[in-house]
Amino acid sequence: MSDEIEKMNVKNLRNNPFQHYVGIEIIKLGNGSSILQLELKDHHFNLYGIPHGGVHATLLDISMGTAASFPDNSGREVDSVTLNLSVDYISPPASRILVAKGKVTKKGKSIAYCTAEIFDKDKTLIASGRSIFKLYDRESNKS
Repeated sequence: MSDEIEKMNVKNLRNNPFQHYVGIEIIKLGNGSSILQLELKDHHFNLYGIPHGGVHATLLDISMGTAASFPDNSGREVDSVTLNLSVDYISPPASRILVAKGKVTKKGKSIAYCTAEIFDKDKTLIASGRSIFKLYDRESNKS
């Protein structure tokens, strides 16, 4: 975990077992944005030798959801659930390292709109996405 994340209130990060299973790491988080990284392993590839489209969709979804969920300047702690996810597959990666950059474009009390892009190690755009998230106050979700 990077020093920048450790300086933040890490207890606000929820344990996401699927994120860990896939191998997605948080590089940077805060101010309505996120940077995540995934090192592709053999099990991420489809029978054509390229990463399965679900890998891209997952990486985009988690990068946007994390950006939307982490407290912004208001300090409000929320959980998010994906309402809509749109993915554009642009290019196969030239490396086994993928970096996703998620960003909140608009955030209200109950809905957040986000965008994200995935790049390979050469900074080639691999995929992009847009998503809408339903936001829930974290305090009201504790049961």
